[in-house]
Amino acid sequence: MQRRRIYTIGALLVAIALPLAWWGQQQRARAPESPPGIAVFPASKPGPAASAPLELTAADETAIAAIIRQQLAAFQADDAELALSFASPDIQDQFETADEFMGMVQTMYEPVYRPQSVDFGPVEFIQGRPVQAVIVLGPSGTWVTAYYQMEKQPDETWRIAGCVLAPVEGETI
Repeated sequence: MQRRRIYTIGALLVAIALPLAWWGQQQRARAPESPPGIAVFPASKPGPAASAPLELTAADETAIAAIIRQQLAAFQADDAELALSFASPDIQDQFETADEFMGMVQTMYEPVYRPQSVDFGPVEFIQGRPVQAVIVLGPSGTWVTAYYQMEKQPDETWRIAGCVLAPVEGETI
């Protein structure tokens, strides 16, 4: 069961490249003079956490959950600037404006943009990086697990470095 779960999570993390690549193509088609590039989850360039897993303290886990909750609250308030501020610098660099970021979230991440219910699962390490599982009931009544890749910044704060949505097996509401 654990091996299946790890393989499933790994496959889901790699699967994020397809929608982000599509979104990036759409953006480049709209504005060909803009620099290409979309963050791929897992990160395409190794960060400091990629070499060895961090040991998370209870304070780290609390801070990670707080960052995600604050971003979800910013989505609810349609505060694009605040929502983008919780993303890692690499993610922030992918968008010319906060409104572009919010548009991508509205289009590709509707369950986290307008969740009906949110429940935090465990933080696990995938490829040496902490990933917070968040079970979300989307606006259409479908359950998904949002896997948030987290990145510790030089100032010791946490930021969201990517998110992958995976359907939860079971019924919808």
